[in-house]
Amino acid sequence: MLKLPGKLYRKDYTGEEIVQERVMESGQWTTTTESVPNNVTNNQISNRAIVFGNGTGRESFDVKHLLTTKSGLLGADTLQSYACNAFYRDYTADFLVITHRDIANEISKTQYLSDNIVYTRVDISLEFPKKFYLIPHDPYADAGTTAAYIAAFDGHKKIYLMGFNGQDTPGYNDNVYAGTNGYAPTTATIDDQKWINNLRQLISVYDDVDFVRVMPMDSYRMPEPWKYILNLRQIDFRQFALEVDL
Repeated sequence: MLKLPGKLYRKDYTGEEIVQERVMESGQWTTTTESVPNNVTNNQISNRAIVFGNGTGRESFDVKHLLTTKSGLLGADTLQSYACNAFYRDYTADFLVITHRDIANEISKTQYLSDNIVYTRVDISLEFPKKFYLIPHDPYADAGTTAAYIAAFDGHKKIYLMGFNGQDTPGYNDNVYAGTNGYAPTTATIDDQKWINNLRQLISVYDDVDFVRVMPMDSYRMPEPWKYILNLRQIDFRQFALEVDL
């Protein structure tokens, strides 16, 4: 379950202490900590971002075009992009979030970490020293919600969500990467209730942010807990292209 006490922002973030090791000695715990500074400066100016989930709903949209298109005068309206886990296999977002250990191990063997900002949790970062960036004030949610959280943390006031399909069909894993390293097979039944609740809580906390779910059709099924959130709306790909001036 998402652990988020309230609105948190990068502008107020200087870093945090993490626990490296705890050892029991003579009946007492000895804790070794490390101070991790804020190593990311995001001087975004558009206040608009897109977060990519890995649901199959994004497959019929030209994601590559979206990642390379600059909008507005001098690119001032360009969307910053956030994505999660295996997205990196196909595209390069501005920021990537990895919460799955198998995928962290996979990406650690590539050049991607040297050239891009990739966030992960404390336990994973300790396994791969100096390779990942720490998720600030990690809310311990799923990767998609965490990517949306970091977009809000960076100060974006309009956040588009693409590929956040959910799992509404038993026996079908609605994920672009189903059956590959780190993912259940295509025929798996996935319980998405925790993901739904995590995102609902995040959107409710950042109530001054306009969250927009982008789906192939604006009539696509909306999870029940999301239907009554005032700062969440749903649009289709055509409406999205018009809004972001593609």
